[in-house]
Amino acid sequence: MSARAPFQHHSATSCEAARLMAPHLSLMEIEILNLITESQAAGGNGLTDDELINLFGTQSARPRRIFLVACGKVCDSGATRLTRTNRKAVVWRIA
Repeated sequence: MSARAPFQHHSATSCEAARLMAPHLSLMEIEILNLITESQAAGGNGLTDDELINLFGTQSARPRRIFLVACGKVCDSGATRLTRTNRKAVVWRIA
């Protein structure tokens, strides 16, 4: 899987952050896939972005999940679950 971190083209700091993240992308994506897989193996239907961020420990989980959706590795489960702030969120599963 070739990867490039998502970034805001109008922001020099965002471009620089994406460049610095490049060496770590495959490991981060594997960890996101593992977290979703473990959730499903434990009888769940996947994880929300909120749950991924909580388990992964950083906001970087969401951009990585977005990339994995674009690659066809992760998809919308069709279910929603409440976040920590009581809002409905999509539950993501392995495609």
